[in-house]
Amino acid sequence: MNRALQLTIGIAISAVCLWFSMRDVRPGEVIAALRQANALGFVSVVLLTVVGFWLRAFRWRWLLNTPQPVKIGSLFSATMIGFMANNVLPLRLGEFVRAWALGRTEKLSKSTVFATVVVERVVDMLTLIAIFGIAMLIHPIGSGSEAGSMVRKGATFMVLVSLGLTVFVVILERQPALAHAFVRFVTAPLPERLRDRAVGALGHFVEGLTLFRDLPRLLWVFLLSFVMFGVFVLCLTITMWAFDIHAEWYAGLVMLVITAIGIMVPAAPGYIGTMNIACMVGLKLFGVGPDKSVPFSWFYWAGQWLPVTVVGLWYLRREGLSLRSLGTADKGTT
Repeated sequence: MNRALQLTIGIAISAVCLWFSMRDVRPGEVIAALRQANALGFVSVVLLTVVGFWLRAFRWRWLLNTPQPVKIGSLFSATMIGFMANNVLPLRLGEFVRAWALGRTEKLSKSTVFATVVVERVVDMLTLIAIFGIAMLIHPIGSGSEAGSMVRKGATFMVLVSLGLTVFVVILERQPALAHAFVRFVTAPLPERLRDRAVGALGHFVEGLTLFRDLPRLLWVFLLSFVMFGVFVLCLTITMWAFDIHAEWYAGLVMLVITAIGIMVPAAPGYIGTMNIACMVGLKLFGVGPDKSVPFSWFYWAGQWLPVTVVGLWYLRREGLSLRSLGTADKGTT
């Protein structure tokens, strides 16, 4: 699928989701509800979002197998630049941008660093599946309602994707010779220089999968993952408090999983539309109607989008880079 088609599909999905999310409310009512929301809640969500991403950067340090620990400043800078790129650039280039930015700063193989980003996503989804399991034990979500059915289908998709990624990275890590043979077969029609480059990139990629050989480090990464996602659960809980939404104490856990499913759907930059629908579906499970769930979705979306974008752009400028330069990030492989 070419990039233009991917971008068109993402924008179309966002537009449809925005229409569905706003069809039962008037924009003026949403704006009025946002004005009445607790401002301290918004400030708290913004600050906690930065803390959550700092924890993500700190966890990334343990995914990298380098002779010397990578500086947390470099990790946080690359993390914020990467997620900022997802917020403002099409096609979710942020994962490539993160690897490119860190590799550029720390003189590391970008393929190796990108492998750790893939592993990070596997860990994220496995952690979310565990959180979803906990939430289901506390608050079983039936498939009788439209919201419940959507959540179950989304969770099933997340499980399948995480299992597929896990199998993929484990096979690569355990059977590198098989992976090399496959790459050589696929790249056989290419010139020898390009074939060697592809095989070399795969070698660097496999180097980034060493986490699966180190059980203590793997367990530490999962512990950090639960702490990090706990911060985002707190963000969701505070957002409910800001709108005087009274839900069960575990509502934040359920909302975390549902919003995570929402942002997995292809969308325009910044997950706009899909995040809104996810918030509405999650709150509907707790009896919250669109009069509160729609402004909630914009409040939470802004509380995530604004700090990541501002901090990411600040680091981008500090590194002497531009948004245009990030467009080539996915082309660097060594």
